[in-house]
This record gives sequence, structure tokens and C-alpha cells, in this order.
Amino acid sequence: MLVSDVIGVIERTAVPARAASWDRSGVQIAGTLDECDKLAVALDPTPSMIRQALAWGAQCILTHHPLTLSPRLPDRVDDYHRMLALTLGAGAWLYAAHTSLDTAVDGPPAWLADALALTGRRILEPAGTEPHWQARWRAAPGKDVAHALSALPGVTAHPCVGQVEAVFPTRERGRVEETLATACPQATLVSLIALAEPAVPYGYGLIGKLSVPLTLSELETRLAKLLPRRFFIVAGDPPPTIATLAYCPGSGADMAPRAFAAGADAYLTGDLKYHQAQSVPPGKCVIDVGHFSLEEVMMRRFADDLAATLGETGPTVRFFSGKDPFSAHVPDAAKPSRTE
Repeated sequence: MLVSDVIGVIERTAVPARAASWDRSGVQIAGTLDECDKLAVALDPTPSMIRQALAWGAQCILTHHPLTLSPRLPDRVDDYHRMLALTLGAGAWLYAAHTSLDTAVDGPPAWLADALALTGRRILEPAGTEPHWQARWRAAPGKDVAHALSALPGVTAHPCVGQVEAVFPTRERGRVEETLATACPQATLVSLIALAEPAVPYGYGLIGKLSVPLTLSELETRLAKLLPRRFFIVAGDPPPTIATLAYCPGSGADMAPRAFAAGADAYLTGDLKYHQAQSVPPGKCVIDVGHFSLEEVMMRRFADDLAATLGETGPTVRFFSGKDPFSAHVPDAAKPSRTE
């Protein structure tokens, strides 16, 4: 499969236009290889991960975190230099789906909401909306083409006289065009209009209700089974039970006030700072599960989604597990003695 087509599939979920203005989502290192039969997926582009992916034979590497947010010359031999040397030397591609993926709250970032069966979900910090499109093509037989298009998620289509009309969300535009090219190669576009409604919102984080309210201890037990971390840092004064939960993967502690204003009893995120912890309102709590854990599982899910979408005819997709840089240690002096 062409690398450009693989990137096209990635961008159906991680839409580049959704990325934050300060971000560096997208191609990090352009490779010289045109074909991809092995796609490596990971959270972080580290020298160790890149070595493993290239040893496996990956022509394309997808990570969540960018190579750097401030590109510079490789003017010293460090990890940045090593990652450039490894990837360029193999002719491979490195692509980052960072905030472009974070804002796909109906996709991989929703994995925790799915696992906890949150209901009444809302986006915690809306970032914008994407329009639906109405398109019309000259196509014959229009009935068969409309049927093929209607099989796509979120797409409605119907035949007209010698034409076919379809309404589809922005993220499905590439797939609509591919399906149309297969079903009717002679089809020609007559009109394409952006619709004011329906508009698909996107943004950061989710908030929703637990089906059964949980105590903090019960929630932590659930989280320990779902996350690759067994210790959490809690700030605030937890309520007796938690009914409404909000979360944002990665470094989202600055969104805690927004979460509580939206009605959350508890907020999950990473990278909580001292003064942020001090400002947690009474009867609320922030659970710092680490920058690593939520995003590690998110990228594993993205890898699974990509494997299903690319199918048997596409490249093999392999997820490369990362390592949480933090671990919990209890000094011997603080451990209870056997006589206590």
C-alpha cells in the first residue's frame, strides 16, 4: 500500500485541520520509501522504539507525541539527532497524530468512556465544529452508486435522474471519493456545498455519568484494571460517591476548573501541579493517573482501529508498548514493621 494512502487512513480519524495551532501533528520525517507493508504504532518516538520498529521492518511509524514541538538543527548528538539518523537512514516515514487525535473524542480518546460506560457524554473543551457536505455527481447507474455510498458510516445517498446525491461528514470525504471512484469511475462532480447543519463538534476531553455511582476507592480499583499504572495521586476532598466523571488524556490538569464547572465530581488527567492541586474545590477531586497511562491505551486502541480499517490487503499494524517513566516507591522507614 502506498505510504500516502496509509497516511490518508490515519487522517480520517486524526484530522489535521483539528490540530491546535501550536502543535506539530503530521509528517515529522519524510521517508524515501513509497510502499508500506508494515505500520508501527506507539505513544512516543524514542530511539529505542524506533530501533525496534525498524528492526521489525516498518516503513511507516505512527506516534502520538511529535518528534519535537520546536524543530531545530541536529547540531549535537542527542536523542533528537539519533531519531533523525535512524529514520532517515532507513528511508522510513515518521508521522505524529497529536492534538489531531486528541480532538477525535468519538474515536480512540473515548476508550475510557467506553470502558466505564459513561452516558450523556459531552466534550469538556469544545474546539470547533466540522460541517457536513452535500455533493452531487453525474453517475450511472445512480442506484448502485447510492447504495455503495450509503454503506459508509454517517453517509446518506440517493439516486437522481442520471445523478447521485450524498450527504457526508468531513472526515468521510476521502472514503466517499474512493468508493465513488470504484463504483463509478466515470462519475463527475456537479456540486459540493458545505451545510450549516448538521455540524460535528470536536474538542478535548469528555464528561459523562457513571451508570452506578462509585466511591473513590471503587473507582481506583476499576482504573487499576484498565490502566498500565497501579498508583494514582489524588488532590482535593473526594465526595462520598462519584456520579459524574470527566477526563482528558495527557497533560490536562489546567482543564480541572472547566470539569468541575461542568458538574464533574472527579476529574482524571495527568501532570497535576502543586497550585492546581490546591485549587480543587471542596467535595471534588482530581485523580492524576499520569501522562502516560491514558494515552498508551488510546494509541493501542488506535492501532487496533487502523488494523481493522486497513484490512487484510493493507499493511500489518503492530503496536509497540511504551514505558511509564514514573514508578511508586515507599521508603523502608515508612513501611510498617512486622511487629506493628
